[in-house]
Amino acid sequence: MLNYIFGFNARMGRLAFFFCSFVTGIGFLMLVYGITGNAPASGRMDVLLAQAANSPALIFSFYGMLVVCFMLQSMRVRDIGWDPVCVMAAWIALMVLDRAIAGRFPEYALTYQHSATVVGTAVNGVMNLVLTFWPGSGHVDEASSLPREGGGDGMFERNSAPTAGGSRVARIASGEFGGKTR
Repeated sequence: MLNYIFGFNARMGRLAFFFCSFVTGIGFLMLVYGITGNAPASGRMDVLLAQAANSPALIFSFYGMLVVCFMLQSMRVRDIGWDPVCVMAAWIALMVLDRAIAGRFPEYALTYQHSATVVGTAVNGVMNLVLTFWPGSGHVDEASSLPREGGGDGMFERNSAPTAGGSRVARIASGEFGGKTR
């Protein structure tokens, strides 16, 4: 069921991922400015945080944006060829562990205001760069007209039978057409 909700089986290319992430971020900044009247880069973060904490619309939209970004990242991880269930769970666990270490040992935090360490910030930055610039695997799952073996997820199930085009190419390469030449 989570495969369909979070987009674990969908794929997203580099350009689409970058564009969707950019549009999501700009849309959220416009929403924050529209509700609070302050731009996040205005330098008045204490006022902005106090206004945001009292706005149910901003809190709801923040969690909605968090889910959208998680889905985009999961689709991009799938396109790279990695298993998003493992990668995304490990990434979240690392960020939670990093926050716990920064909270318990403030001397390892970036600054006194931050709740992350240098290592966690570097890993998060590298992971975002990988999602933005790593080439996709190029696999395109096409539906096959051949019957499937066993039950499964329907259209997301891989078929182990060779495709008709692949078997034709294999027969031609092995010379199985009786020596006819064109």
